[in-house]
Amino acid sequence: MLKLIYTEPALHFELLTAELEDWVESRLVFANSTGETMFVNSEKASFLLPEEICDATAVKFYLHHQGAKTVTVNRCDLDRVEIGLTGYWLSTDLHDTEGVFVTQLPDRVELYLWQLWCTANVSSPISL
Repeated sequence: MLKLIYTEPALHFELLTAELEDWVESRLVFANSTGETMFVNSEKASFLLPEEICDATAVKFYLHHQGAKTVTVNRCDLDRVEIGLTGYWLSTDLHDTEGVFVTQLPDRVELYLWQLWCTANVSSPISL
């Protein structure tokens, strides 16, 4: 499972071994036990990678052959590629720009995207 945490200053990207449904359910149970309201919506999210780390054509080819139909790859400009994902947005406010996005993809695809993210953030941090 991939987990993207959107906060005001940054985006955090995690690769988790949990199943999507179990993870979302545990967050809803926890929120309910603390009296918080948690909203879960089917959404799309995206993150940027530098072109020198992520050749858009190669990523599209790889994803196509791995059967990842819920992932999009688009070149933003000469320097960056946008990776789009379909999954679930969790937040305490329906209109909040801060929250958690989770998605479940084939294991190889998740690992590949996570490795691209790690490589990009070690060699050339991205400002969002």
